[in-house]
Amino acid sequence: MGYFPHPVEIEYKSADDALHMLFSDDHVSVFPTAYLRGYCPCARCQGHSGGDPEWQTLTRKSQVEVDDVQPVGNYALTITWGDGHDTGIYSFKKLREMCPCPECMPDGLPDEERSFEG
Repeated sequence: MGYFPHPVEIEYKSADDALHMLFSDDHVSVFPTAYLRGYCPCARCQGHSGGDPEWQTLTRKSQVEVDDVQPVGNYALTITWGDGHDTGIYSFKKLREMCPCPECMPDGLPDEERSFEG
């Protein structure tokens, strides 16, 4: 399976509704929580098809508030959201692929994926 960078520091900053992650290769990612929750990888949000993730519309502020972040083995993390949802498993590999920094995503995120406007 080979090496893939993993988060070595994770900090939720409620002031900007973002998870800040420092990866083992010194790459810094700032993930808007709306972006992570909108693409929650759990079967309830994405179905069982295994296809590309689809954006899930967010309707409540509590859906983007982070209550807790916990490791899942040595390959992923799970986020407990303010509304109690906690079944999404975000693999480290997928998180790096989703990195929205200007280097990784030069065109940036669409407005609806940046923040909760509800």
